[in-house]
Amino acid sequence: MELLSRLDEEATKENAKEKLSKYRKYKSYINAPINPKITASFGDGGSSSTAPIPKYAEQRMIKAEEGRAYCAWIDWAINSCRKHKYRELLKIVYCEGYEEDHGYYLDTLVQRLPNKYYGMSSSTYFSWLDSALLDVAERLGCQEFIK
Repeated sequence: MELLSRLDEEATKENAKEKLSKYRKYKSYINAPINPKITASFGDGGSSSTAPIPKYAEQRMIKAEEGRAYCAWIDWAINSCRKHKYRELLKIVYCEGYEEDHGYYLDTLVQRLPNKYYGMSSSTYFSWLDSALLDVAERLGCQEFIK
């Protein structure tokens, strides 16, 4: 219990947010084409031409693998959270790509949770988000302690 009393909650939440907010960027690496075909057609009846193969296909493959590993790590950390409501909240806010305000997140969360949470307030949402960030920070190893 002594470690919990020395936990810097604000710094821990910021560390967790930083790691979780990179999820969508790394997810985009996974789905990016390794060697995109670029064509140009001039409409003169001739065939379209294909640009030369990019020089950096290997780097794109490495980025895709980094993306897979990072997203798997974040998915594991979120799915390991103690409460279902925390898992769902973190997935909605950080993993699913919504770029909305907390009202949208709250509506989406209420739809996914049992009916007993219908009419949940914004203050409850923010309280859960704070608790979820502290919970996932433990798994991500990004807790900050007061010295």
